[in-house]
Amino acid sequence: MCQFHDKHSLQPHSHALSHRHVVPERLPTRRDFLRTLMGTTLTGASMMELAWHRAAWARTTAPASEAKLFDLQKAADGVFFAHARPQTVINCNAAVFVRSKDVVVVDAHSKPSAAASLIQQIRSEITDKPVRYVINTHFHWDHMQGTQAYKETGSQVDIIASEATKQNMSQYSMDRLKQSLDEMSKQIEVLRERAGKASSAAEKAFCADEISHIQAYQAEMKDFTLELPTITFDKTHLLQDAAFDLHLEWHGRSHTSGDVFVFCPQLRAIATGDASHCWVPNIGDGYPRQWPATIDEVAKADFQHVLGGHGPMQNNRTVMMSQRNFIEELAERVSDGKAAGQQLDEIKKRITVASLKSLQSNGYGEFLQRTQWAENTHFGSTPPLQNDVSGCVADVYRNLDRT
Repeated sequence: MCQFHDKHSLQPHSHALSHRHVVPERLPTRRDFLRTLMGTTLTGASMMELAWHRAAWARTTAPASEAKLFDLQKAADGVFFAHARPQTVINCNAAVFVRSKDVVVVDAHSKPSAAASLIQQIRSEITDKPVRYVINTHFHWDHMQGTQAYKETGSQVDIIASEATKQNMSQYSMDRLKQSLDEMSKQIEVLRERAGKASSAAEKAFCADEISHIQAYQAEMKDFTLELPTITFDKTHLLQDAAFDLHLEWHGRSHTSGDVFVFCPQLRAIATGDASHCWVPNIGDGYPRQWPATIDEVAKADFQHVLGGHGPMQNNRTVMMSQRNFIEELAERVSDGKAAGQQLDEIKKRITVASLKSLQSNGYGEFLQRTQWAENTHFGSTPPLQNDVSGCVADVYRNLDRT
């Protein structure tokens, strides 16, 4: 998995959760997931190995130009979820709203070719209506670098985002892209060394496949032109249509300073970007004290279908509230550690997966582990969830009192 942009920042209490801690319904277990995935009774270890050897082989042998990058799933009449398939250079999911005469797409992936792939899938699998609006939920690379593809369709397309997101894009996006392209060259060398030491043909093929995808991304993005939003707003923007309304809303700082939620009240669907999704939250640009309160505001709306920026679509609020509780608990634990005079390394040692009530509640920790395992490219065993948790702790430590 290649996520070079994913953990960067704009700058460089008690264990009990607050009264707002919400107890979500039970999440499917790891055993449930694996049984569903493979349709067999293999044990966990052998099942994992078999699944990912198959996936690596499929990615290695399939021509990139023919492979679909998204699985399109119907959430409601006129609402579709474009679930991103595993890629070396990740793409976000997208939400697709089909209106009476046109289409609104939420988020635009990591590169123009990925957005072009989704445009083609929309035309062939959903509708031939033109895309009229593209909404950038926030400024991160994997959600907006493909926007250019929509501008090249020949139709009138406006790009909508919060004013804060436009400012963040203008200030940070190009510098971060340059830095990431340089880092990718180093990653290619690491993969070449790994391939040279590989113990199997499958591992060598995996490394070669990763390298080819990274090089293709580098080639595509070396002359990248940033498409800034053409329509911005501070807190709310309404897209009205005979089919249904779309409420674009900023409810406060969370994953970034400018996260937008796209809510369709008639169809009870909401697109949440990375402010709420099914992977371990990225808090690198986040506001850990404010994020839970932002989710509380969003949760006041009447919705059922949650179309997040990464991971599978949800038809309840379980994961949304579990993530909210996780961020709140981390902020409380880090705050307590700082108040006690503890340095970051000591706090990281104390905050373990087993010690976090939010991860133990209703299987949320297991859900995160298996979702990220299933949706990112890797070979062999996956890193423990503790690695991600420690990364979150470091981000919270740095960003705890951001305003």
